[in-house]
Amino acid sequence: MMQSEIWKDIKGFEGHYMVSNFGRVCSLRRIAIHINGRSQLIKEKVLKPSKTKKGYLQVCLYINAAKSVMKVHRLVANAFIENPDNKPEINHKNGIKIFNHCDNLEYCTSSENRKHAYVLGLQA
Repeated sequence: MMQSEIWKDIKGFEGHYMVSNFGRVCSLRRIAIHINGRSQLIKEKVLKPSKTKKGYLQVCLYINAAKSVMKVHRLVANAFIENPDNKPEINHKNGIKIFNHCDNLEYCTSSENRKHAYVLGLQA
């Protein structure tokens, strides 16, 4: 059975951006006010992420001309994965840093993350 894509608001960016359980981020249709006071219509669109030096996907989110660079896997995990033990890191279960589907992510400790990377052969 195929899972359907679910979209949720990004905390702190409600009404501006949403993230999906498939690891996609979209900008919502809105009027943006630039720093010079000019207004602009922002059309709804799925953002194209860029890659960090470490191979993770990231997007730039803007509110009131303030730029925030956010890692996609953290946005997905925050929106779709429970973290009852308040673990600080997010692990890609299959070891592929650009595969940010919520089923591939889990919260973990730094130790658990390093151990997982070693088991997958990603870290010596």
